[in-house]
Amino acid sequence: MNEELTSIGGPVCNEKLPASLIFAEGQHLTHQNKEALWDIFEAIGKNWSNTIYDSNNQRSSWYEMLKAKTENAPNYAGEYVNAIYVLNELYSMYGKDEAFKKLFFESGVDNSAPPTTRLAHCKIYVVNEFIRMQITAGGFKSWGTKYGGEQARNYHGFLGGTRYNRIPRVREYDPETTNSKNDDA
Repeated sequence: MNEELTSIGGPVCNEKLPASLIFAEGQHLTHQNKEALWDIFEAIGKNWSNTIYDSNNQRSSWYEMLKAKTENAPNYAGEYVNAIYVLNELYSMYGKDEAFKKLFFESGVDNSAPPTTRLAHCKIYVVNEFIRMQITAGGFKSWGTKYGGEQARNYHGFLGGTRYNRIPRVREYDPETTNSKNDDA
């Protein structure tokens, strides 16, 4: 089957690329690049309703991840710039909100297959990593809407080091507070 018929997007999204990382050693992201990528991270939180403050409570951690991914080998700057090209085409075709829904839920990208299009590179090397970042850096703190998305109800996250070493990785089980909300539901 022709991959172009099953994927979203147009000629940019469906342009063929080798499955390996897009070469970008020595390249850096501009401020505008980072803001465009932040739109993806923010949209993930909005579409899954798993963060508070539009993910801004994770913004500095996200910047640290971008810095680490673009200043150390392998450099992901090429993947990030590619994702911006893909997003710009999706925005022009579907509008911003619908573009994110299609990218997250209807991309047609097989996450287990090697990425061979610009769209697949965007989904596998950028979007999926941002989703993992949301979860590991605190997504569990407000996952779901059962408690209004305001209180930690699970793990604080899996990351250790830097600022994360001051936060317990797992909250203590307290049957008084844990079950009282469940009993009301």
